[in-house]
Amino acid sequence: MLLQRTWKVDVRKLDMDRNFLELVLQYAEKSSFYRNLYHGHFIERFTDVPLINKQMLLDDQSLNPPFGSNVCVESKKIARLHRTSGTTMRPLTLVLTASDIEHVIMGGRRAFRTAGMDENDIVFNCMNYCMWMGGFMDHQSMEATGAAVVPYGVGKTENLIAMLLEIDSPCIHSTPSYLAAIRKVLREKYGLSPRYLGLKKGFLGGEAGMQDEVFRKKIEDEWEMKAINANYGLSEVMSILGAECDRREGLHFTASPFLQVEIIDSASGLELPLKAGVIGEMVLTNLVKEAQPLIRYSTGDIIEIISTDVCPCGNEGFRFLIRGRSDDMLVIKGINFYPEAIRPLLSKYPECTGTYIVRVPNRQPIDEISIRVQVLTGEQNHFSLAEEIKKEIRDRLFITPEIILVQDLEGGENKIRLVERWS
Repeated sequence: MLLQRTWKVDVRKLDMDRNFLELVLQYAEKSSFYRNLYHGHFIERFTDVPLINKQMLLDDQSLNPPFGSNVCVESKKIARLHRTSGTTMRPLTLVLTASDIEHVIMGGRRAFRTAGMDENDIVFNCMNYCMWMGGFMDHQSMEATGAAVVPYGVGKTENLIAMLLEIDSPCIHSTPSYLAAIRKVLREKYGLSPRYLGLKKGFLGGEAGMQDEVFRKKIEDEWEMKAINANYGLSEVMSILGAECDRREGLHFTASPFLQVEIIDSASGLELPLKAGVIGEMVLTNLVKEAQPLIRYSTGDIIEIISTDVCPCGNEGFRFLIRGRSDDMLVIKGINFYPEAIRPLLSKYPECTGTYIVRVPNRQPIDEISIRVQVLTGEQNHFSLAEEIKKEIRDRLFITPEIILVQDLEGGENKIRLVERWS
């Protein structure tokens, strides 16, 4: 076989390695992307398989439009197209078979059920339906829980408010930042506070922030609803991978039948044990995906394993927290800085919504930084607040950014981009 002439896999290893290496062989037989990637490699163990990342997938789609060289199925088996949100780079086009869709829905159902969604809920899905999995695919996953789902999307916020007011104890599925758009219209058009909507549960995700207890409490106090960290995922892998249960002790990994998880040290590339206390980058492998399967995919997400024990809620998936992204780390005048570290500092200020964007020049070294911080409408003395926030960041994180307080941040119809680089 041509495959065996260009690279070699030794499957005569331990059962676990052998199973994964046979999976690698199966995928590579169908994918010129992997055959080219593995050219010249001798793969003896699963950890010998080269890592891949999103930039490699994007480059492959540019060279082999429109779907790349890793489709792995005939065109007649393609049942749906999606795109990634493009939060950190340009969007990636995704193709799925009917089987892929079924598996994503099954995983999403498990996550939403873990988060407490059931047949007693009427959920307004306020995610973007325009190609994004958080729209239509999450809609199907929520319906699979038994909940009634309103396919609202984003925009037309006045109409959304009117509909929410008609329903007794509705729920919402959205990004945390979209709540700010609803709050603004409520106050400016209706003179109402968010709690007047009578929302019962907020299934929130797609952005960072929900792990910060102060940020979450601010939402719950203002909206008088239960705010749930319900939707952690990566569209290119399988959409939703994790959600928290009522105990709120980290995200449960809810995609174990469909994904193999590794934790690696980003600096060395060495595999770390999956046990409590370990911090590293999450690497994922699709086990059953037919179209565009990913093998040893570096997600860029730095996670901390909280527990591998069975949770009292009955969920057997390990629990974890997101600590940041490997590609978000900035070096500001010699100081290593993770933008996510800003969030808990802002949470102490009642004037701030908790949403912000870090802006840096697209060059090295980075010698300046500004942070656009969203504040509530009508707050006064912004200069004093900005100076206080700047001092807090300087004292705690050892960088001195320019603080720009704003009432509106772009990105309300999808995810807020945490880091913006300007030329």
